[in-house]
Amino acid sequence: MSSRWISTLTVPLFFIGSHCSIIFLLFPRAVLHTTKYGHWEPAIMYMLIELILMVILLKGLNKAGNMDYADLLLPLGRWVSSALLLPLILYILLIGIMAIRGFAELMIIVFVVRSPLISILILLCFITLLGSSIGPRGILRASTLLSFLHFPALLFALLGCTVNARFTNIYPLVNTSFDFMQHLEFLVPLFSICPFILLGMLPPVIKVQMKPLLITMIPLTLLYVVIIYIPMLIFGVNAATLMNFPLVTSIDTVNLTWSIFNRISLFYAVALLAFVLLITSYALWASSVLVHKMMPGWKESYIRPILCLLVCVASAMIPNWSSYVKIYTTDIWFRLSIFLIIPIAVYLRGGFIQRAYRKKVFKNDA
Repeated sequence: MSSRWISTLTVPLFFIGSHCSIIFLLFPRAVLHTTKYGHWEPAIMYMLIELILMVILLKGLNKAGNMDYADLLLPLGRWVSSALLLPLILYILLIGIMAIRGFAELMIIVFVVRSPLISILILLCFITLLGSSIGPRGILRASTLLSFLHFPALLFALLGCTVNARFTNIYPLVNTSFDFMQHLEFLVPLFSICPFILLGMLPPVIKVQMKPLLITMIPLTLLYVVIIYIPMLIFGVNAATLMNFPLVTSIDTVNLTWSIFNRISLFYAVALLAFVLLITSYALWASSVLVHKMMPGWKESYIRPILCLLVCVASAMIPNWSSYVKIYTTDIWFRLSIFLIIPIAVYLRGGFIQRAYRKKVFKNDA
């Protein structure tokens, strides 16, 4: 019974961990720039958008059976499949690049102020390569273990921020005009919903059930809202908007005299490290599988190190935090095209496969 319970939680925990690796560093800053008040409104909208796209994707995957993106789309022909899969591979690699580069910046702030960036990137990429080599089942098992170990630490760091919170800063609470939807800044935080794309590589590995993931969206939505409001409650909207790392700075202001650690930001950073390594390892594995299925003559054991080197070089080529933030504002349309085209293509392809299977069964019965 317990093993069945754990297996049911595996994908939801991986899904939550993937979000945690992305949203804690840049998401609060991005949302704070979308509107001057009522920040919970865009946060919930992002979750609704992800929910809709995830349902479309999962319905397509369920119709197709135990197939990943490559198995689904490669039969469409060389040109069509390449037009769909190559941008998808690039985007999955981009998820890894941005996760590693963003956390390297956090490590310099919290842990190792004087360490060169390149050495941190090489270390993180090496661990990512090792993580991807254990395969998808190993990564999913690790995600379950890491979730049980690090979610409490992450929640402890967030709850510790309530010590310095001024709850009057939460007002005004509602933005009835929804004017934030008229600006391009509203689209920038949509990078935070990318984990739903990663679900498309799981069907051959583990059954992806829709109901647990739908339930998972409830705590995720609460988490999205909480990490936006923590900097606002501590510093106020105007001050929090000016910060590069509003959430990290908020956590760093907390001083708990009874704690054996001087800074509870250590809990936050260690937990975030686990989730970043989780998603980058998975992204490296997923992209190498897609490349291998597109090019069967290339060995997957060679593809992973090459892609890992590509991730490391691309991460090192981002010179500073300003350039890092700028990437999220310049890749908006590429990101949105992936979010829209891939789920729709999977849904249509899954429906076609399901109808073809039903016709075959009907013919055999007749």
